[in-house]
Amino acid sequence: MSYERPKGAKFVIVHDYQEAPGACMPGEEVVAIILIYRGKRYRIPLSPTHLILMDYLARCRYPEDAWRISAQMQLDPFTTDHAINAPGNRVRSARTSRNAVRQQVMRIRTVLRALIANERLDLDAEDIIRSEETSTRAVRYTLDVDVSWEHCPRSDDEGSNANRHISRVHLAS
Repeated sequence: MSYERPKGAKFVIVHDYQEAPGACMPGEEVVAIILIYRGKRYRIPLSPTHLILMDYLARCRYPEDAWRISAQMQLDPFTTDHAINAPGNRVRSARTSRNAVRQQVMRIRTVLRALIANERLDLDAEDIIRSEETSTRAVRYTLDVDVSWEHCPRSDDEGSNANRHISRVHLAS
């Protein structure tokens, strides 16, 4: 079987509440995922739980079944300490199960399909979040687009993020 990676499609995952400049660290919050396609940026309207799952899939970058995704997310420091740096230090982790992962993937694909249809983009949600069936009929999921991460600039930041502008986003109507 052959397929082509969605040409020109890219995700930018935006984190907030970065404690120190540099790499992404536990305690940050996933606040948005932006689809960049043919020079335009589209915010994908996802819930916090879906944002965390997409961020996890982007970080692991190899296919995993729902059971493993659920188990690993319960151990992953970025997921378990999600948004602990946010004001009020209220942890907003995504507690999930094998069945919940399957349902979340379906809902994320529904949101992607709606965005793609509304904006008349030449993309397919099934090609963005790919499913592959294994020899035992388990289904593995992988995020199959190029991904990069950006951090929201903090007002008190003197580092490189202070001058980093996150471009205007086209909101789906």
